Amino acid sequence: MPIGDAPADAGSRRRRAGSPASPSERQIVPKVSSPQRSSSSEQLLLFGRNFLKHPRMLGSLIPSSRFLVNHVLAEVDWSRARVLLEYGPGVGTFTTEILRRMRPDAVLVALETNADFVRFLKGKVRDDRLHVIHGSAADADAVLDRLQLDRADYVISGIPYTTMPPGLRDRILRKTHSVLDANGAFLVYQFTRAVLPYLQQVFGSVHQDFEPLNVMPARLFYCRHHIDRAAAENGRRTNGSGRSKSLQPLAPDRTGTAKSPRLSG
Repeated sequence: MPIGDAPADAGSRRRRAGSPASPSERQIVPKVSSPQRSSSSEQLLLFGRNFLKHPRMLGSLIPSSRFLVNHVLAEVDWSRARVLLEYGPGVGTFTTEILRRMRPDAVLVALETNADFVRFLKGKVRDDRLHVIHGSAADADAVLDRLQLDRADYVISGIPYTTMPPGLRDRILRKTHSVLDANGAFLVYQFTRAVLPYLQQVFGSVHQDFEPLNVMPARLFYCRHHIDRAAAENGRRTNGSGRSKSLQPLAPDRTGTAKSPRLSG
């Protein structure tokens, strides 16, 4: 799939995850022109229209709820997150909130295979820190290289891992593992636990959570290269929102034949 054009400005210089920002990068966070502010009805109509065309890819007639967005993004340490990847941004529900919370020197790369969503995001979300790419998550490493970025601190994803071809799923998960910083996290949200065994095959640590207030209720998976030993010893840790939650890994879903549609944007 096409990777898209990568701007060659100062914001796209190769930067290693966690490296300090230069004085020129320490700017006031630019205002985000978001779909929610500029055209909520257009956003909902576009999402609904694509749901009718691709119901198995979207899985819901409406975008992700604020409950799900807040729950997932509470796992991000915004003070150190400088390179973020988003798979399947859809109409930008997660995208705009990520941009609102991001550091002024951070970069968000959004990979989207749906041309309608790509056009919408490029037209409605104006932020120099955002790179909307019409391409596949399987090309994440090539996209980061083209943008002269190193590893990602966080990868956020709602694409349908259990309904895609097995070879593509394996490629995406392994590419994600390879581009993720050693201390980074891969944050996944789905409708079922069916993806859990595939995540456990690639990542050293996979913990699970649940958001009941989303329509539909969502399963959350926090994947890391290695086990958080401090969290494992304590049994609990405090996330970015100040809440304390259990991080005990759960057993694979015994009903692994269930389909997991995408909870896009």
